[in-house]
Amino acid sequence: MKIVHVTETLVGGVLAAVLALSARQAALGHDISVMYPVKATVPSADELRARFHPDVRRVELAYRGRLPALQTLHRAIRRLDDDVDVVHLHSTFAGIAGRLGRVAPRGSVVAYSPHGFAFLRESSSRLSNVAALALERVLEPRCGGLVLVSESEDAVARDRLRGSRRHVLRNGIPVEGLPAASGGAAGRPVVVASGRLGEQKGPDRFADIARALAGRAEFVWIGDGSAEARERWIGDAPVRVTGWLPHDEVVSQLAASDVFLFPSRWEGMPISLMEAQVMGIPAVATDIVGNRDVIVDGETGYLCHGLDGMVAAVTRLVDDPEERRRLGRRARAMQPERLSDSALGPASIGIYQRMRQGAVGVNAAG
Repeated sequence: MKIVHVTETLVGGVLAAVLALSARQAALGHDISVMYPVKATVPSADELRARFHPDVRRVELAYRGRLPALQTLHRAIRRLDDDVDVVHLHSTFAGIAGRLGRVAPRGSVVAYSPHGFAFLRESSSRLSNVAALALERVLEPRCGGLVLVSESEDAVARDRLRGSRRHVLRNGIPVEGLPAASGGAAGRPVVVASGRLGEQKGPDRFADIARALAGRAEFVWIGDGSAEARERWIGDAPVRVTGWLPHDEVVSQLAASDVFLFPSRWEGMPISLMEAQVMGIPAVATDIVGNRDVIVDGETGYLCHGLDGMVAAVTRLVDDPEERRRLGRRARAMQPERLSDSALGPASIGIYQRMRQGAVGVNAAG
C-alpha cells in the first residue's frame, strides 16, 4: 500500500504515535510518507531523521500560522498522486483539512485519528465545545472511518458522534529500548511530568501539587513552553522545568524519577504516560479518556478525580517507598506487553482494508 500520514502537529504524543505507526507499516514493506508543517515546536531535522524509520519519507510544508495551516494542508492533500491508497489524518486540524470537500485522490481511503477530541476540552467554553462537536458530526461521514487510539476514546465517539464506522487501533510504543526506572538519588523522591506547558497537560495542577508538598519531594517538568507559559502555568511553584530535550534525554530523566504525575485535562492515549508505565514508574493521573486505558488503577498507579485526589495519591507515594516499589514492579511486569506497538502494522493495514471494503462497526485493537 501507498500510505500518507498527515498532521498539523508533529510534536508530543502525535509525533510518537505517528513514529510508531509509520515504522511498523514501513517494516512490512509498505510505501509510507508523513506530511507536516514545519512549526517552531517541531523537533530538528536531525532528530526526526534519527527517530523515523529510514524508509519513511518526510514531506515538509511551510507554516504561516495555525489557521493558514488548514489551507496549506488542504492544498497539499489535493496535490497527492492518484496512486495513493490511504490518507491517514492525525489531529483535529488535519482532520478538518482532509475532510472538507473531496480533496484526497479518487479511490483512496481517508482515515481520521483525532488523538483527543477537541470537544472534550474542559477549559474551553461550552459554546466552543458544542461547535467542535457539531463540526465532528458534520465531517464524520466524509471519510472511510475513525481510527481511535483507545477504547475509552471509541466509547466517546460511539456516544457523542453515533457513527458506526469506528475502529480501535490502540496507541503502542517501542518497548524494547526503554530501561527499567532506577528512581532518584537517595533523599527526596522525584515527581515528574512530561509535555508542553499548556492547558491540556495541566501544568497548573502540577504546580499546585508541588506547592502542597514543597520540601517533601522534588518536582520536575520535562518539557517547556514560552516564557509567558512558564509564568502562567508554573509561576513561583517549586518546579524545575528542564526545557525541550531529545527523546533519549527524556528517557534518562524518567529513569531517574520515582513518581509520574499526569494531571492532564483531555487525551487520546498518552505516549508519555505509556513510556513511564513501561519503565516501571508508578503513576498518578486524572481519570479521563486515554489515561484510564493505560493505568491499571490500584495496580500500576492511581486514577484520580480532582486536585485533592491527586494531592492525596502523590502524598501517599512520596511517603511510602514500599507502595512505590509495589506499583512500579507491577507496571514493569505487565505494561510492556499491554502497551507494545508490535501489532500496529498488521492491525492498521487490516483496518484500511476493511475501510476500503466499506465495513462498519469493526474494532481492531492494536
